[in-house]
Amino acid sequence: MNSAVGKKKLFISNLDFEVTSDQLRGLFEEVGPSVSVVVASDRETKRSKGFAFVEMEREEDAKKAIETLNNRTVNGRPMKVCEDRGKNAGPSAPAGEGQEGGRKFEPLPSIQRMQLFKRRKKLDPFTEDPTKTIDYKDVAMLSKFVSERGRILSRRLTGLTAYNQRKVSKAIKRAQSLGLMAYTSIQSNK
Repeated sequence: MNSAVGKKKLFISNLDFEVTSDQLRGLFEEVGPSVSVVVASDRETKRSKGFAFVEMEREEDAKKAIETLNNRTVNGRPMKVCEDRGKNAGPSAPAGEGQEGGRKFEPLPSIQRMQLFKRRKKLDPFTEDPTKTIDYKDVAMLSKFVSERGRILSRRLTGLTAYNQRKVSKAIKRAQSLGLMAYTSIQSNK
């Protein structure tokens, strides 16, 4: 008898937002007596979320409701009626498969596993070309690693190794303190 309790509850989706629990109860009373009708609504706006739960008295009535009311148009929308599988249940498995109450593992489709935005790896120009050196006098090269506000860019943006990032930072600070580089490159319009 305990397994029949879960099979009496139905999940109704694709409901019109204007459908009330009384209207839904009237539809399901045509098929058989219902214990409860709950239309899910938003806590703040009290507006319907577009789905509901109906608990039927008998399992036969629940099956009959699925057959007769599934895809019936209510306020211009075809509502979907199916067995409620619970909050944490996955897609329903044919009888005899899977474990009771457990969720079957489903791998993600390939589009969801794929990385949508591939991060381009920035290469450190100083490790690529060993003849290049970090010099505080080379302002043109150092200005590539400074934002327009005069801040030193992070390693994530520059692509430098930690060692070269420290050397570039020191060279920029030295060039700024000697007046070779401006602290900011923003022009003020006065």
